[in-house]
Amino acid sequence: MRILDVSPRVVQPPARGSSVRTSNLLLRLAERHEVRQFSQARLRGSDPEGSRGRTSCTTPYTELGFASPLATLATEIGARSWVRAPVLSGAGLVFAQPLRRLLRWAEVVVVEFPWQFAACRRIRPEIPAVLATHNVEAAKFAGYAEAAGTPPTTRIWLRWIEELERRAVQTADLVLAVSDADRNELIRLYDVAPSRVVEVPNGADTVRYTPASLATKQAARRALGLPECPTVLFAGSDVPPNRAGLTWVERLAARAPHITFLVTGAVAAPSRNGIVATGVVEDFGLALAAADYALCPIEFAGGTKIKLLEGLAAGLPTVAFAESLHGLALDGEVRVAPKSEEGLLAALEELVADRELARRVAARGREWVVANHDWCAIAQRLGERLEEFRGAQALRVR
Repeated sequence: MRILDVSPRVVQPPARGSSVRTSNLLLRLAERHEVRQFSQARLRGSDPEGSRGRTSCTTPYTELGFASPLATLATEIGARSWVRAPVLSGAGLVFAQPLRRLLRWAEVVVVEFPWQFAACRRIRPEIPAVLATHNVEAAKFAGYAEAAGTPPTTRIWLRWIEELERRAVQTADLVLAVSDADRNELIRLYDVAPSRVVEVPNGADTVRYTPASLATKQAARRALGLPECPTVLFAGSDVPPNRAGLTWVERLAARAPHITFLVTGAVAAPSRNGIVATGVVEDFGLALAAADYALCPIEFAGGTKIKLLEGLAAGLPTVAFAESLHGLALDGEVRVAPKSEEGLLAALEELVADRELARRVAARGREWVVANHDWCAIAQRLGERLEEFRGAQALRVR
């Protein structure tokens, strides 16, 4: 089967949760199918993914990073506003000749996020079209607005985002949701038939990310210049909910100087002022190996947290707010903390003080991810779904 994936961001190498999801699924789908990807690059240097370049070939699929003046300008408007996302990336895309050629080649098109869906439909309306959601965008950006302090343009943006998502969900032949909670919300909000929305959850690479040995942990800490003391990891891209989460981390660091708080991702510029911030790391596995615990104090937005799943796969006992577990059927695999500095610190200190408790929590979390959120199993189910979907669409055409 010839599968075209359309993304509003350059995916390779993956630098945030959405690109981690897309990359892992496509790499595994490409083991059995022909897979190509059309993605949109941003202005060089303005985004961790957009600055990677315009064309990349990976094994076993090829990504074409496209940039044109009109499409790039439109993308920058949304990406540099409080929205911090390429919600305008579909503007002018109908004129992109590389996309037109790829759509003629494809047997199925999978569009990541709703932003580019209308353009793909307009170019080739007859092709089976799948909308791959990463969140319920209307709900996510309402959370972004709350986290960002609701600027004056909030209502205009939110109405436009909800309408764009509504049209994409209602006109897609098939919709992929990352959790059962998101699936139910998309059906409720946009009045679509339940049979057209299927769950394809987020996951973790449970082969690549495993509990680190003592020697591996010590080597990772030396590589990152970390002291030999309890180390807590917080990872995130530069979006309002993660910036709000970072303030919790900074306050905890001020109260617990005996703990190293390691922060990775674009959420914080590299620094060693209270926390150890690395910026975007080439190998997230190095940060996972260096850490003893993971922290996810996210109060806003939706979807499911891939970095949380990766931390559990790596055997990190994790402390999180209840909101951070949205869409995940967790039951004791994560320590849920109340939304206060005292609550977060108490949960962390309990794990630091009780090594046997930390070991049990870590083992339980790892087992749960392997059983429920392994990328290989998820991609296999997705491939089966796409084959069934393409077959059903072909029968309808006949």
